[in-house]
Amino acid sequence: MSLIAIFFIGSTIIGSCEENKTEKLIFGGKYTKEIELPKEKLVDNEDEYYSLERFFRPSKLPILNDKREKTFYDIYGTDTTNYKIPDKLLKTPKDTIINYFSVLREAANPLDDNKTGCGSLGDTRAPYPIAYKFLSDSYQKRVSYNEYLKSFENTLHINLIKANQVGPDENRPDLIKYFVELEVIQGSNEPKGLFAYYYGYVYLKNIDGVYKIVDMKYTPENYLCAPYHGWSYDAESFVQIEYGDWCHLIDGDVKVVEDGYEKRVYFKDKNLNEYYVLFYQLTNGVDIKISDYKKNKQGKWEQVYINPEKCLKR
Repeated sequence: MSLIAIFFIGSTIIGSCEENKTEKLIFGGKYTKEIELPKEKLVDNEDEYYSLERFFRPSKLPILNDKREKTFYDIYGTDTTNYKIPDKLLKTPKDTIINYFSVLREAANPLDDNKTGCGSLGDTRAPYPIAYKFLSDSYQKRVSYNEYLKSFENTLHINLIKANQVGPDENRPDLIKYFVELEVIQGSNEPKGLFAYYYGYVYLKNIDGVYKIVDMKYTPENYLCAPYHGWSYDAESFVQIEYGDWCHLIDGDVKVVEDGYEKRVYFKDKNLNEYYVLFYQLTNGVDIKISDYKKNKQGKWEQVYINPEKCLKR
């Protein structure tokens, strides 16, 4: 049996939203690298942590960005400087996200040596000026259209396969936050296309009665890492080690409840306070921590912010 490298630090945490013009962009949002986890020790019991098969299967989820707005075709290739996205496409945060990615679904920005496909690809670059209009004015001031367009280089097709509203960031409680996962076809200099998956967050705000995108972050999904290395990619192991071993917060057993790609890991502390940690399982099989919840005195779950890494510094 092959050895699995166990890593010391757990979750992949998307960093704070500090404005930095030198940051790399992808799909119009900030490119966030997966955290490189330092090795702690080796173990030789793969079955204790994983069912490896889940890490090798692509997504079978339905595509969400299937709302085709026919009126957009009439303005493709024209000057859209003064064009305004119809309010009906921005009525709710979910409407904005679905319609935004529906515009981008057939967009393609191939490199010069691209050999993927056979002829023109989808709607080519025509949708990008329309998609850019879904961004708030403040976002457009930070990211120019040329920067936005360049961030889609070698992207030939985008499928939105997950879009869930999640709790706000602790440092930005006023922004609406959505978790998204993208299935992307990228180009090649050989006659083939390559599938890649990304997860991330889209932040929105109500501006003059409609919902605009004010920030985005995306992280690529790494394959062949979780099956062979670490414990932090599995929800139950993650909670047992970070919340239990690191923070001594768990008293008793943990309970995992799964519903599709959603996992909730429940536990109690020594004072019988009840918690659960919400995870989403990505297409590559990795469980990503989304948020923490604690039951209040009224018996209702409310979001709390627990950072187990701080326990290591005590």
